[in-house]
Amino acid sequence: ALAEALQANAESRLRKLALFSTGLGPAAGVSFAALLRSNRSLVDLDLRFCTIGDLAGVAVAEALQENAQTALRSLQLMYTGMGATAREAFEALRRSNPGIEVILDDAEEEKAE
Repeated sequence: ALAEALQANAESRLRKLALFSTGLGPAAGVSFAALLRSNRSLVDLDLRFCTIGDLAGVAVAEALQENAQTALRSLQLMYTGMGATAREAFEALRRSNPGIEVILDDAEEEKAE
């Protein structure tokens, strides 16, 4: 519901959103991907310890690749339950938009390998 509300408010000037440990799951992750596809104000998004998983992780990475006008500079995704597919999508994002710092968890990266 939060992502949809922010998306509906095109005039939002929200720059930082910290949602770590809020229990957000895959459906919320997909909703935030939809938000990130068009959002131009958010600079820092923290989803640490939210179990968004692989599908939502890929959706977030793809949304950011599609949004040429994103202001996002920091995306924290430690302990989000993402696997190799999402990690590959974020590697592609890093190559296409090196201005976005994507912070993944080293322990999860080792599991994915």
